[in-house]
Amino acid sequence: MFCRKLLPLLLLCTATTAQAQIYKWVDESGQKHFSTQPPVAQPNVEPVKINQGYVGDDLPIAETEAEPSESKPTASAKVSKKEMCGSAMRWTAIDIDNLKDIAREKKQSGKASAAEYDKGIKSLDTVNKQITMQDCITSSGEDQKNYECLSKGAGILVCSGLMAEAFKEASKRAQKP
Repeated sequence: MFCRKLLPLLLLCTATTAQAQIYKWVDESGQKHFSTQPPVAQPNVEPVKINQGYVGDDLPIAETEAEPSESKPTASAKVSKKEMCGSAMRWTAIDIDNLKDIAREKKQSGKASAAEYDKGIKSLDTVNKQITMQDCITSSGEDQKNYECLSKGAGILVCSGLMAEAFKEASKRAQKP
């Protein structure tokens, strides 16, 4: 679906800090810094509040039939898929905003070049155009599984398989002498 178009973004955002405390401070030269460890002798260090994303609507879990009696989806299945797609769209919007923020911070800190940043943002914009409510509702097979994954808030990098590929590649590199 959107796996290859996100590869530049994955390379840009490989360092994630999902559960770590992040600190922000400005040094003597006015440069803003972010780190998991506060500097020893730096005044005005403040913890950064990390938005974890969309929490959910506390919707009841839809009951599913053990064996569908018809080949056509029922009205409740359509509503359930519509709710799932709505959740996928909300999570994706949050994820894309967060990934753009990460990319911007990496560019500002010098960990990503302007070209890498532009390529990552372009990839995110392309993916954002591809992930639509209509495409979700009409999806099936692997695409539907990806949308179901997105609806649970796992994120674009996880649901597309790019994160798993990155971990495999990093593991291979770590094993080489």
